[in-house]
Amino acid sequence: MWSQCLVDVLDDVSPGHRIVVGDFRPHLRDGFPWHHPERAHLDLSNPDLWWDNLGPLFRRSFEAVGVPPDLSEVAVARVRPHYCDPNRFSLFSDSIDALGALQQAGWEVVILSNHVPELLSIVQGAGIGDLVDEVFSSALIGYEKPNPEAFRIALSGAEPSECFMVGDNPEVDVLGAERLGLRAILVRSQSSDSLPRADDLLSAAKLILDAAQ
Repeated sequence: MWSQCLVDVLDDVSPGHRIVVGDFRPHLRDGFPWHHPERAHLDLSNPDLWWDNLGPLFRRSFEAVGVPPDLSEVAVARVRPHYCDPNRFSLFSDSIDALGALQQAGWEVVILSNHVPELLSIVQGAGIGDLVDEVFSSALIGYEKPNPEAFRIALSGAEPSECFMVGDNPEVDVLGAERLGLRAILVRSQSSDSLPRADDLLSAAKLILDAAQ
C-alpha cells in the first residue's frame, strides 16, 4: 500500500507523471520501523514524531524516481492524510462474520499490527470498531512484531496458552506468537506447509471455537 500511496499523492500534486508503483518499491524496502523489529522505538510513540521520522524516507523515495526536491516536499506532506484515509482500506468479505462469531462466543478480540499511529481510527472507519475490544499499533507501543514485547503488550496480562494469534505472515505473526506460547493460525498464505493454517478469517474463527469446546 505504501508504494501505491506515493503514486496516488503524485497524481494529486503532479498530474500526468509517468511514475508507477514498481518504481517506488526498491526504495521502500528499508526505513520503516518494522524492517528492524529487534529495535524498540519508544521515542517515536508520539504520532507526529513517528511520521516525522519517516519524512526523509519518503523524500528520498520521491527524489529517487525523479521528482524535483520542491515538489517532493509538497508530496511528503500529503502522505500521512492520504494513507490514513479509512476509505483506502477495505474488509475481507468474511471479516464481520468471523469477528461477530468470536464476540458472540465470549472471546476478546484484539488487533496487534505493525501499522501507523492512526490504526484505531482506520479500524473504526472500516466499520469494525464495535467488534474489536482493543487495538495495538506498533507505532504507538514502540515495538514491532515479531518482537516478543509487542505480543506481551497486546496480551495485557492474559495467559498466552489461552490465546490465539491469527495472521498472514508466517514469521511475523505465527512464529513470533508461538515463541511466546500463543497458539497461532496462518491465514491467506501458502508460504509454509508446516504451520496451522486456515483459508480465511472465518475458517480461523471456527478453528478457535472448536478448540475451545
